Amino acid sequence: MSATIEPLRPWVYPREGDDWRSIAAREFPDRPVDEAVADLQSWNLYLVFRPAPAMMTRSDIVFTGPPAA
Repeated sequence: MSATIEPLRPWVYPREGDDWRSIAAREFPDRPVDEAVADLQSWNLYLVFRPAPAMMTRSDIVFTGPPAA
């Protein structure tokens, strides 16, 4: 029996210096960047509404897929 647990949603940790556009370009290379950024932000509202001037950190989890229905 395997003890591997499959994640319910795909996610990544941001890399040093990442922003929405760099993550979108890396994770969705075949999509227009602005469209991919809009999806990422809608899936990660807790990061979008973080009080300014806070930015993403390398310990944040950025979901790269929508929530399960």
